[in-house]
Amino acid sequence: MSDAHGLFFHDMRYLDRATLRLNGGPLSVLLASADSADRSISEMTNPRLQLASGVPLPKEMLGIRRERRLARTVEEDVTVQNFALHSVQVGLSFEFEACFDDIFVIRGSRRGKRGELREPRWEGSTLCLQYDGADGRSRGLDLNFDPPPSQMGPGEASYDLSLDAHGSTRIRITGELRDLGPGTLESTPLRPPATRYLNRVLIETDNTLFNRVLQRSLDDLQMLLTRQRGETYFAAGVPWFVALFGRDSLVTALEILPLDPRIASNTLRRLAKFQGRRTDPRTLEQPGRILHELRVGEKANLGEVPYTPYYGTVDATPLFIIVLGQYLRWTGDVALWRQLKGNLVRALAWIDQNAGRGSGFTAYATEANLGWKDSANGIVRSDGSLAQAPIALVEAQGFVHWAKLEAARLFDLDGDLETSARLRQEANDLRLRFNRAFWLRDRRYFALALEGERRPVEAISSNPGQALLSGIVSPRHVAAVSRMLMSERLFSGWGVRTLASSEAAYNPIDYQVGAVWPHDNALICAGLKRCGQSQASLRIFSAIYDAAAAFPQFRLPEVFCGFPRAEFVAPVRYPVACSPQAWAAGALPLMLMANLGLEADAIGRELKISDPKLPDWLRVVTVRNLQVGESYVDLRFENMAGATQVVVLNRRGEVTVNVRL
Repeated sequence: MSDAHGLFFHDMRYLDRATLRLNGGPLSVLLASADSADRSISEMTNPRLQLASGVPLPKEMLGIRRERRLARTVEEDVTVQNFALHSVQVGLSFEFEACFDDIFVIRGSRRGKRGELREPRWEGSTLCLQYDGADGRSRGLDLNFDPPPSQMGPGEASYDLSLDAHGSTRIRITGELRDLGPGTLESTPLRPPATRYLNRVLIETDNTLFNRVLQRSLDDLQMLLTRQRGETYFAAGVPWFVALFGRDSLVTALEILPLDPRIASNTLRRLAKFQGRRTDPRTLEQPGRILHELRVGEKANLGEVPYTPYYGTVDATPLFIIVLGQYLRWTGDVALWRQLKGNLVRALAWIDQNAGRGSGFTAYATEANLGWKDSANGIVRSDGSLAQAPIALVEAQGFVHWAKLEAARLFDLDGDLETSARLRQEANDLRLRFNRAFWLRDRRYFALALEGERRPVEAISSNPGQALLSGIVSPRHVAAVSRMLMSERLFSGWGVRTLASSEAAYNPIDYQVGAVWPHDNALICAGLKRCGQSQASLRIFSAIYDAAAAFPQFRLPEVFCGFPRAEFVAPVRYPVACSPQAWAAGALPLMLMANLGLEADAIGRELKISDPKLPDWLRVVTVRNLQVGESYVDLRFENMAGATQVVVLNRRGEVTVNVRL
């Protein structure tokens, strides 16, 4: 897998390398950080240099700051400051390389068809990099230098700098990207939205470190907000998954729904436009199915990859219904329900047709895994061998159960009581069949999946924890599931592992058979809270918070290793995790709001707060501007001797706040 660094647009890398040199040699980096969603700063200095005059320049006499900003254009300011007591003449040079590779090539796929990569050329003080793609699209990056360079070469720009004692100079480079061709795809990056997302609800706590960790999550989510064809949604993660995903974008929208439901609305509309209409074995498109991944780069345009879009997911379709239902609970936006009703009906039809093809459970019969554990070895038996298709995942049945209940409530709004009653009965029937078929009596836990002719895949995994959130788990099994999740086999101390350490395939360094995923833990945490397992929920919340505080910049990555906490003072980094990654960034907001016990009913103008709980490291949490329908509420939660008290500080609009401690 190639180095993922670079400047990307529309699934293509526009800039592979941008090297800054001083007198032809490297600089010493003192600090490199991204201090916001759209800006990075590198602070550097000089090594010991031999100047052209023959006089040596001691190290650390020059300060070189490199500041980059991303917007409609890419702006880079390089400031060189002389701290010496005498004037200095040095050479500063920039070197650029651009191959315009598709993201899949960078990830290791074969190159495929290629167009013409143009030689870098200068037009005045602008360096022009261009690729005329095999897909008929022309892509380019124009780098304008101010002031103009002293010397210009192929892909290079050099400055002869003369700096007085304590003098400084600044060079600005402005990069303009373009992607020209047929269709409705933007030819240049869109301007950032005028309205900032994720800033309506204000959360303050008495824990300064948690405030910083939470703000990092929100900043990362803001960074991952992507606009394409005028619509805003969460890209899944940097660098590999800056694209529209079904499962990932929906889960992230669900995680932060109380903080900003507009993102859920945008995501639902966007996914509805691509809902499956026909049957295509290559892309796995089926009528009513919600997409898994949409790509817009050269390989996708040429049909060399199936992501145009690709529909290989078993859970995005029920998640689409769940997010629509939850969105209505918080907003009361009946207009969106009316707009997407046809999409929901088609999604329900896909679910029923899928379940009717064999086992009676939602399943997939492909060689590739189509659940969230989609790696080749993600679904394994206890002996380490791979489960065989068809595969019905435990959490997917929970999502279908939840989706039917949410859909039933939506049909209630229309007065269609016959349909809503049928959906509730189907959900109840599924629940009964699920608890009979998936429960492992000897292991006191749920199977990871059913394979083949409904044979349980008995491996102990994190997946049943996600099923808790859906309400499909029988109350008589909840305590046993909670005990297993919090046992040393699954709970590492930093979070719940994807696979128990007692299983043959367990590997704490492997993607989905032993590592820890923050979003997985967030869904489990929320599920435990829903089922009354508050102490287990708080333990997971605390573990993921501790992990976030230990990572650089307090940023939760996509995944980290599952080694026991007792063996290391910090969580062990997974080598190729996306960071930032959307549903990882949404993990802590979901865990906080779930443990506060918030449930909205915007149609009924009610906010329910059920059994709120705070961990011992949070004494006070204040939530302001929490919106329920057209109303707003300010709340204060205070942990007093293990009991959490709730005070309604302010209420604007017609909303009732009902607290059940």
